[in-house]
Amino acid sequence: MKQSHALAYLRQICCSGLSRELAIGEFLKTLPLVVPSNSNTFSVGDSQLRPVYHIAGFELADMAATAPEIIAAYHTPERQRRANVWFASHPCIGDPRVMEQGFYATDLYHLIYRRFDMHHVLWLPLPLDGGAAGVLGLYRPQHQKPFDGRDQTRALSLLPYLAHAFRAGNDSNFQLGPPCSSGMLVMDTQGKTVFQSPEATRLLELARYPRLLRDMRGQDRLLAKLAELCRNLLGIYRGEDAPPPSFSHQAATGQYLFKAYWLNGCGDQPERLIGVTVEYRQPLTLKLLRALRDQPLSPAQREVALLLAQGEPFEKIGQRLHIKMTTVRDHIGKIYNKLNIHQREELLPKLLAASASASEQLYPAETERFR
Repeated sequence: MKQSHALAYLRQICCSGLSRELAIGEFLKTLPLVVPSNSNTFSVGDSQLRPVYHIAGFELADMAATAPEIIAAYHTPERQRRANVWFASHPCIGDPRVMEQGFYATDLYHLIYRRFDMHHVLWLPLPLDGGAAGVLGLYRPQHQKPFDGRDQTRALSLLPYLAHAFRAGNDSNFQLGPPCSSGMLVMDTQGKTVFQSPEATRLLELARYPRLLRDMRGQDRLLAKLAELCRNLLGIYRGEDAPPPSFSHQAATGQYLFKAYWLNGCGDQPERLIGVTVEYRQPLTLKLLRALRDQPLSPAQREVALLLAQGEPFEKIGQRLHIKMTTVRDHIGKIYNKLNIHQREELLPKLLAASASASEQLYPAETERFR
């Protein structure tokens, strides 16, 4: 993707009305196409920059439960004081030794940064409402060059859009696209997890958002709910009046449908196993934006195509975009011609197919060249 297209896509994502987690997560994954980097993050802290909220643009895998503890432990009052002093006269931190001279010997570096090739850093502060502050973190592996002034300028220019995405909040009332991912857990009759597929691990992490760092130390309410499904299934086997062993969870990142069923026969013996499937559906807007970013359309045509695919009448498209009906029809004609379709009903299936293809190869292949 051209850098100019990636930049336009970043701005569009931040202003799309998507939930905070979806918009910022997509921002972090796309950012390497504008500023070569990897394993980027966004943290929000209190007035003293102590982190209370964290979003990673990469999969933490088995570090998901322990990383927040390590991050929180690192941000001592003294280190935060040094950061505040530095940010008072500098737009960013390009050397982590500003925070701690021995940074490369800390647990934070060895347990997290080193594992995810996060050696060179670029930390940019972002003032938010209520005295809070965000920090956008960009990273590069040790064999790459440190971030330079041009990288800083590009990243700084995107901060207002990132702030806009954060202030959007987490409205989970959105139109959903078709199922796009699924995974499975294996649990015993008491609700203890015996196995979970890599995709189930990823989906459980997505389903838990939004998450405060401090909340990570408490009970895992989602796993407790899955254990309840197992007990419901066992109760039905025993003839009890138990709810169906399924539930739908609507989060800021999309909808998650969980279902429990017997794997190796019914019964309450310890060796009996229960399969719990999770099916994930993304907001339709995100799927369409991903599909449209690589289409041969102008920025204005992408806006029209997005609303058209979402079923908006021509008149409302004109009102939303503040353009005349003749302009709307002109854009639609060019969209049909460029996408080789002939009527409105062909647009959504074509974009969903393109979105599925884009999701399979989205980001990893593009960012690998920066590693």
